[in-house]
Formats: sequence, structure tokens, C-alpha cells
Amino acid sequence: MYLKNIAIKNIGPIDELSIELPFNKNGNPKPLLLVGENGTGKTIFQSQIIDSLYEIASDLFDDVGKGNGVSRSYYKVSGGMNLQSGKEKGFSLLSFIDFKDNKIEYFDKIGDITKSDITDIITDFKLAPNGKSGNQKLKTDISNEILKEELQKEWIKEVHIFQPAYRYEEPFWKNDIFKNVQRFEDKRRYLGQLSKEIEIISSTKENKVYLMDLVLDFTSNQTNQIDRLIWLNINSILQAIKRKTNIRLAIGPRGGYRVSIVETNEKGEVIKQLLPSIDNLSLGESILLNLFINIIRHADNPPRLTTEIKGIVAIDEIDVHLHSDLQNTVLPALIKMFPKVQFIITTHSPLFILGMKRDFGEDGFEIRNMPSGEVITTERFSEFANAYDILKYTAKFEQDVNKKIEETQKPIIFVEGDYDIRYIRKACQLFDKQELIEKITFIDADGYQNLNNIWKHKSNLFQAITQDMLLLYDCDTKISNGTKDKIYKRIIPPIEDNLFDRGIENLFPKLTIDKAKEEKKEFIDYISESTQLIRGVESIVEEQYKVNLDEKGNLCDWLCQNGTKEDFIHFDKVFEIFEEFLSEESRSN
Repeated sequence: MYLKNIAIKNIGPIDELSIELPFNKNGNPKPLLLVGENGTGKTIFQSQIIDSLYEIASDLFDDVGKGNGVSRSYYKVSGGMNLQSGKEKGFSLLSFIDFKDNKIEYFDKIGDITKSDITDIITDFKLAPNGKSGNQKLKTDISNEILKEELQKEWIKEVHIFQPAYRYEEPFWKNDIFKNVQRFEDKRRYLGQLSKEIEIISSTKENKVYLMDLVLDFTSNQTNQIDRLIWLNINSILQAIKRKTNIRLAIGPRGGYRVSIVETNEKGEVIKQLLPSIDNLSLGESILLNLFINIIRHADNPPRLTTEIKGIVAIDEIDVHLHSDLQNTVLPALIKMFPKVQFIITTHSPLFILGMKRDFGEDGFEIRNMPSGEVITTERFSEFANAYDILKYTAKFEQDVNKKIEETQKPIIFVEGDYDIRYIRKACQLFDKQELIEKITFIDADGYQNLNNIWKHKSNLFQAITQDMLLLYDCDTKISNGTKDKIYKRIIPPIEDNLFDRGIENLFPKLTIDKAKEEKKEFIDYISESTQLIRGVESIVEEQYKVNLDEKGNLCDWLCQNGTKEDFIHFDKVFEIFEEFLSEESRSN
């Protein structure tokens, strides 16, 4: 069963919306993402869906509805408390289609709603309100034995689940006496019972039992390949979450941890135990693993691969507890494993949305902005793509830097690039300043932006640094000198003219650059125009050069091999900065 249409009017913050759920040309549902600030009706939207699923399932099975004395309680509280302030009536309409093309409708109304109120929004909606001013929930009559039997089979076979924002899983550090205990269980499905949850808050115990049953089945019946393939599907989910391809789940002996995670070699043989139990996964990893195992478990009658599972999966705040990489990279990949499942998801994460665009394409899913329900594109979130790339790059940069820091206790000088280090070392060699650089450790910051990051966020970036740091900016960078918290920010003073548009090469005299240009013309491009546009202002440029970035390394090689004291004469400015820094550093110690 898939949701085809939903309309809501005057409920919570939603004035009026009507959405036709998106599908691909092949009939598979597209994931629907609901975005918007808190309080814009995302969860209210989902609550209408879950309420309707409970009401439909309650007519099909004896074990779904919750008793309240002799009557049955609704999943969602009805009544005027759901209405917008100042409104006297409101409603929600839902239209489903089962896999036999039967249409099943549901509405929940408050106040005096007329049939025309409904058909003004969904023209072909068949159910009609009772003409009274009170509350009313109504669904398509499914008492017909043939229809009821078809729907019962479908519900038992397929997935109809809601995973709310308040879902949780037990942490590994919780004392065993307070935990649910997993074990093999003999279960029978009784006639008229669904025997599975609709709302899933916590499912570690159920999923451990399911995993052990699955292994028991394919171990005892070697010809049953589908169970083995499902086991591989589940391990693929685990591998995606942990971002390791050489791990899998393992079943342990009685009296110990029953479901663990092991590392394997190329032959599939166990090398070592990675985690003693899946309970040892982080909270985010555990919630994500259980979330997708739930889908497989609910569609296990009969067992099928993830590509064949159908149904509705509503997830509120899918990004809750998840690290940015799990949101951006792992979640979209896992959703893609279930192409026939209708995912209806609320999210606050631009990173998740950008990951969906990468994996599904712009037309492979739909984003609706609440409370209006208008369709929006991923362009609104594109600014976060660059931010995320910077975040990942910065994380790797930090790892590399911290490794170097562990290897030295000397004061550290960060420069903008590797060529800076090579030029400085050559200058020290020419002017007998080797003892100066022996007292320090150079680190290539790979750009002035990383120098800025260190200056602004040192306490968050490099916890391992205890020694003084000098951030050395090239003379073309527009910053001011500064000192704070044992960090020294210094810019190399420029010489009379900056000959280049960027880089430490501006310390070289014009005669040196002319010599290099004459020897190796491919190193440098000459700007011959007498004027150029700088920041919107026409400026006179007598002579200026531009380093050919593809050849910048060759220029550095040539100068470091052939350069003389006259060529490196202006590097005395760098020596002065180093000597000042080391003097300050010695006083601080």
C-alpha cells in the first residue's frame, strides 16, 4: 500500500496544503522529504499518516488497536486542540492505493465539514462527512471479505512503520539487569493478528532475535539462499554505517554476547572481533542500523531482498543523533537500497538533502517546505555543500597536523604552502641561518584560510599543541599582525612592488624574476596591458607577472637550485620575524 494523496486544512500551523505523492515512471515511489523550521507542521503531517495506518490496521487485525476499557483508543488525540487558533473547523484527508489497485481513503475532521470542503481540495475523494459539528474519523469500508483478506496478506507481507524522533536504543554501558534480554523465541502468527509493530521506538531486542533466527535458518537449510542473501543485505547496511567493507555480524555462544561485529580477511575468514556486541555501536550508528533492519524484519514474510520490499516507512527527524558524514553519505545510500519503499521523512539536515541529490539526482526525490507544502529544490541548500567540503578537508588537515605535532616539541611555524618552506630553507642556507630553522618545526597549512582557522578556532582545532605557534602569512595577504594565547600572527612585509598576484614569490627582486623568465619562459606569464581592473577600479600597472600555477613547482626548483644571495636578499624580513618569535617563545618559557 502506498500513500497517493494527503490534504490538511486548519490543523496546527498548516492553513492548507494538498500533496500528490511523487512516483517514478516505473511506478516506484520517490522519497518525500519534509523540511522547515520547528513548529511548521512536519510532525503533524506524519501524525495524520500514522493515525490512518493504525485505523486501517485495526480493522484488519485484532492485535493493533490499544484498548481503553471496552472501547479502543485512537493513536492521535482528536478534537479542537488540533485546530488553528481562531478556526472552527479543520480536517485531514488521505488516499491510499493497495497493490491490487484498490483505493482506501481516510479522513479525520473537526467541526462542521461539508463534502464540498473536501472535494475543493481533492476532487475525487469519495468519503463524505456526517454533517455534524463534532469530531469524526472515517475510512473506506473494508468489511468485504475478499478485500479484507487481500489487505491482510499485504500488511503481513509488506512494511507499514513509523519511527518517531523520540526513538532510542539501549547503550552498551547500561547495567545488564536494566536491559532487555534477547533470546531465540518460538513464535506463531495467529489468525487475525499482524504480530508486528507500527510505531517503533526501540528495537534492538527484536532485531537481535531476528538476526539469530535468520542465521539458524540458513545454517540448518543450506538450500535456502534467500535467507543468506538477506544476511548479506544486513551486513551491507552495517558496512555502510561503519564505512568498512571487511566487517560483518557474527553470532556468539550462549552465555556471552550473542550478536557481535568481526573483522575479516580477503577470504572472509574472521581475523579479530571488532566490537563484542552491536550494543557497542555509537548511539547514532545503533539507531541507523536498527532503523533499516526493522524494514527488512517487517518484510520477512516471505523473506525478500531489500530491492523487492514494498510499503510505507515514515521517519521523523531522520538525522537525529547522526554525525554529519552519516547524514550526507550513509543515509542516502541506505535509502537507495529500498527502491520500492515509500519513504516519508522529516529532516533539519541540509547535508542529508545534499547527499540525496548526489545519490538520487534532483528529480529522484521531492522536497516539500512546511507548512505550505510547496515544492522546493536543493539549490536552497547548495551553500552547505561548500561548507561540508571544507569541514571534511579541515578534519583531515587536523589529523595530519596533530600527527606532526606528536613528533616534535619545538615551536611551530605554519606557512601558506610547501614552496614557502623550500624558499625559506634555501635563504637560510645562503645566509648561514641554518641554526635558526633547526630550532623550529615547519608545517604546511595549505593556504591562508587554514591559518585563519587556526587563529580563530585554535581551542577547537589542535588540542595537542602546547608549544608556541607562528602563523606566517605571505606579503600579499591582507591581514593585521596579532598575538593571543601563545599564537603569533605575522605577515611578511612587502617590498616596494608586488610583482605577482599572489605568493611568497613577491619577495624576489624584479631582476631575479626577469632572469628566471629569460631562462625559463614557461614559468611566468607577463601582463603587458598598461591598465587592469582591480576590485572594480581601473589601476595603472607598469609591469606585473603572474605565476603559471602548473609550473610553480618548476620555478621553485629553478630558484632553489640557481638562486644567489642577491635573489634572496629580501628574505631578511622573514629572519627578523623568526628571531622575534623565538625570542618571545623563550621568554614565555
